[in-house]
Amino acid sequence: MPSLIRWNPRNEVEVMDPFNTIEQMIDEMWRSWPFRTTRETGAFLRPAMDVIENDKELVLRVDLPGLKPEDVNVSVEDHTLTISGRFGDTIEREGERYHYRERRTGQFERSVRLPNTVDPEKAEANFENGVLSITFEKLPQAQPKQITIKASKK
Repeated sequence: MPSLIRWNPRNEVEVMDPFNTIEQMIDEMWRSWPFRTTRETGAFLRPAMDVIENDKELVLRVDLPGLKPEDVNVSVEDHTLTISGRFGDTIEREGERYHYRERRTGQFERSVRLPNTVDPEKAEANFENGVLSITFEKLPQAQPKQITIKASKK
């Protein structure tokens, strides 16, 4: 005896899903992540980055494995921080064949708009174990202030 299946009117008529286009765009974006191709640069790499904030400073940490400090350029212009460089240690040599290749070569660039609460003139950069850390001090007026509450005497 066949089992009963609950009738759903959506199965009878093709219903246009307004979110289908948005889902397709998001799927395409994640499929090409973290690499995207442009005519000018070829493979464009996006190193992983964390942005951490506390009461006194803003810290950016960027993973740059295999690079040295002299391989990386850091600049600030008009409150926009730009980090760029080139990954390129997988050079093919004559007589070698790759059986499996995941490591990418090419240029990378990350730009981040800095908030007006930090002082770009007081930035410090540190490179350790393939991680670039850039610390920006917050301006004194941006740091939290404690306000004391006075009790009224009535």
